[in-house]
Amino acid sequence: MVYIGIYLPVYGGWFRTTGLADPSLINEREHPPTYSYVKSVALKAEEIGVYSLWIPDHMLNPIKGEDKPSLEAWTLAAALAEATSRIYLSHTTLCEAFRYPAVLAKQAATLWEISGGRFWLSLGAGWFKREYEAFGLLYLEHDERVRRAYEAIEIIKGLFSEDRFSYSGKYYSVLDGHIEPRPNPPPPIWYAGMSEASRRLVAKLVDGWLMRGCTLEDAERFINDMYRRLDEEGRGDIEIAIPGLTIIRDSDEEAFKVLDGIAGGVRPLLDRTLDTGLVGSVETVADKIDRLEELGVDHVLLQLTPSLEELDWVRELIRVL
Repeated sequence: MVYIGIYLPVYGGWFRTTGLADPSLINEREHPPTYSYVKSVALKAEEIGVYSLWIPDHMLNPIKGEDKPSLEAWTLAAALAEATSRIYLSHTTLCEAFRYPAVLAKQAATLWEISGGRFWLSLGAGWFKREYEAFGLLYLEHDERVRRAYEAIEIIKGLFSEDRFSYSGKYYSVLDGHIEPRPNPPPPIWYAGMSEASRRLVAKLVDGWLMRGCTLEDAERFINDMYRRLDEEGRGDIEIAIPGLTIIRDSDEEAFKVLDGIAGGVRPLLDRTLDTGLVGSVETVADKIDRLEELGVDHVLLQLTPSLEELDWVRELIRVL
């Protein structure tokens, strides 16, 4: 069975306006990222049967520009854990550099308690250099960021599993660390990234893998590669999620027309969304999700613009799946 999740609109929408001849074609469809609006999206998603909510984690808005509003991911997750009652919560993904791993483990244990076990701890190595500069964070080269994330995950897992835990690494150390209450069972740990270094980390350490949006052919290639790596590590299957920009209408033609209007004639944006997204009738989108499930995808995460209105189409999709 494949589960449907949604990205929450913490940046205002999922289409970048840079490079478009007429940005208003997107802007007029979107809603400012206020907590009130995001909460309304979360509650409607829960009502219609969406399985999970995914909260991006950036200190600056990477979609609309750093001068545009955005919401902080951890605070938002805690608020939504209280506001909702059934839907699962995760991040896409927590930037490892933003929070010391032992502190994050303590925060995660508390959020696990608040949510009644509806929280998955999802991390990534980060990529948006400008926000590191803006918030005084150390920005390392890519593989070093992944190695630092590896240490962070080892520390978090140690604190989740042991009463007292010590660790000495290149980037982090913990001396006789202890968190109480310790989550039992602990929240699943996810990681996002598709580089060679990231895939090595996923195969060795975590319970779930968040891929980037990609074509069916690329998804099959990367998933088969991950199965091979997991087998080499002597591990079983893990959960796999993949996101996609989503436009659903009564027919393929109507959905393509909406996308073409948003793209404003920018052919690369149009083609990329058609290749990696979920665009078409309810039946067409359901068929693509079925194909992703056949490849080994467990969670399909929808990026909706505007989120609240588009959930009416998601309701129809869930009925068909």
